[in-house]
Amino acid sequence: MTGELSLVGQVLPVGGLKEKILAAHRAGITTILAPSANRPDIEENVPESVKTGIRFVFVDDIRQVLHEVFKGEPIAERWKETLPQLTEPATSEGAQKSSP
Repeated sequence: MTGELSLVGQVLPVGGLKEKILAAHRAGITTILAPSANRPDIEENVPESVKTGIRFVFVDDIRQVLHEVFKGEPIAERWKETLPQLTEPATSEGAQKSSP
């Protein structure tokens, strides 16, 4: 697993993804979650012989990642309880409430 999230849960582009995909292919990995922003790079630079054996799931935010990773599990929808603030803008009032 590699990558970066913004403070609001946005999945950010990953560098060196071609090499990581090739290594995953050699290791027998069959599903890769990748940032949507990296899709053109993958389509252009990863050999078809490698792409054929891998299912790519392109994601934009952490909610999509959690859904894909935990689908079929009871925890799959728990993010709705624990991460509702991802869809709500931060307010100064909320910041004041959380400070000591």
